[in-house]
Amino acid sequence: MTSSTEDRPRPAMTAGRGHLRSVPPHVTPGQVTGLRAEAQIAALGVAQWPLYGSIGWLQLDPTDPRCYAATLEAAERYRRMMADPDLPDAEWVAAVYGDARELAARKLAATRRIRSVREIRDARAQPRLAHPLKATPGWPPIAVPGQPGRYLVHGQETAE
Repeated sequence: MTSSTEDRPRPAMTAGRGHLRSVPPHVTPGQVTGLRAEAQIAALGVAQWPLYGSIGWLQLDPTDPRCYAATLEAAERYRRMMADPDLPDAEWVAAVYGDARELAARKLAATRRIRSVREIRDARAQPRLAHPLKATPGWPPIAVPGQPGRYLVHGQETAE
């Protein structure tokens, strides 16, 4: 696959005039799909179009047949790559998307390690041990729980 954004000439379509008139014997469904894609592109009557996703493709009007031809070509390339991972494009896709797939797998594993809301609520429901109150310099006095009028002040304890 090339990364050129210019229009590229395409080979002549094998289906002829855009109609898939007959299917050769002993073909797989994937091969029939490829023939159908070629017939659709031939029916559009375009011989060249920009690479899917390129600047040239983005500048096309959505109703321009070249826009559909580029999209159809990209879909067909993807279908072929998935059907036969040994195609040269498979190496490119692995190089481009390999890190993304690895990152997604790591994120999924991390997500599975996150505690659920129920686990967090259960952990909070457990009684916590009391800790000794200690006044801090520069902070206001601390009210002593269960002893109204009693406060802890840094360095001394006062009753009011």
